[in-house]
Amino acid sequence: MPEPHLTEDTAAFDAQGSDPGREELVRLAREAVDIALSGDIKRGLALAQEANARARASGDRRAELAALNAAARCHSLRNDSISSLAAGTDAAALARILGDGVALGHALCAIANTSFTLKLLAECEPFVLRAIDEALNHGDADLESRARQSYGVLLGDLGRFDEARTQLNAAVAAARKDGRAALLLRVESNLVNVARKEARQHASQGDEVGLRRAGQQALADAATLLERTRAQQLHSQDMMLTSLMSEVHALLGDTEIGIVQAAQAMEMASQSRQHASLPPQALRLGEMLRQRGRLGEAFDVLQRGLQAAELLRPTFRIAELCAALAVVEAERGAAAAADGWRQRTLTEQVQFESGRQMAAGFLERLRRELMAGN
Repeated sequence: MPEPHLTEDTAAFDAQGSDPGREELVRLAREAVDIALSGDIKRGLALAQEANARARASGDRRAELAALNAAARCHSLRNDSISSLAAGTDAAALARILGDGVALGHALCAIANTSFTLKLLAECEPFVLRAIDEALNHGDADLESRARQSYGVLLGDLGRFDEARTQLNAAVAAARKDGRAALLLRVESNLVNVARKEARQHASQGDEVGLRRAGQQALADAATLLERTRAQQLHSQDMMLTSLMSEVHALLGDTEIGIVQAAQAMEMASQSRQHASLPPQALRLGEMLRQRGRLGEAFDVLQRGLQAAELLRPTFRIAELCAALAVVEAERGAAAAADGWRQRTLTEQVQFESGRQMAAGFLERLRRELMAGN
């Protein structure tokens, strides 16, 4: 796992930096985040990386901290958890040296984003709780919105839906204080996402009444939000909501609608080069195509998702995609190929678990360091 470039033992330095252009670099970092929130994540990340390179060249540590956090946030917005963890770790180390609580909170949100890719939800809960504390201590609406949003998503994944809504409603209130429309819409999208997760849970439990209630609520809220998102030309949010509606339609039995929307979401992810969004969408679309007997199309979609997932190691999506490919090949009558995919599934599961355990150890060490340093 990534180790911070800086440690608490770093020698004395000018905490205020030496570059008179710090204000410009901090502004550039903030602009990078605003652009990424508005949907152009690639451009936002490029600006954050430019700000970071210029800050390091000038030796201005505070500008570097702003740029590191901007880069971590951009990586997080495109669901690249490993890159987000690396940048967030560096930012957390530097924020602690500089004594910047708000910057530390943002770095911890980036680190917590790792939980979704590595299935470390409980392990990341202390980081978002600390980020919320930093936001409240400093009265920072942007950080509060981001931290509560991260916590709400995490709680939703844990099946704690009422708690998730409480955090996300608080995140909505903070986003309104912050005033950026893109930030508010992103939080509201994650609030809709709780209903999707509830529908998924009801479906797995065979609860048709609960599935209908949660699914129809998710679709109604998503459709309303999609109108506002498209009016603002927020392409990343458009993709997320289209993908959400695809899954809910499939859960409700409207598979043909789900197929169309999943294909649209995959195309949007490709066009915006948000490759980390492709694997889960490929799994969903591939399964729907398989159910319809469109096995060749399902195989191609799953292969496309696998190519994207292999760039994001470690991630559990690789094993899931291999398992799905095994099922498709078996149904196509390709027994030897299916067996090969099953064997690879086992190999990928072992590799992922190894990476997950390494990450869990890394996060536990970081948690203890934060508690020791308060």
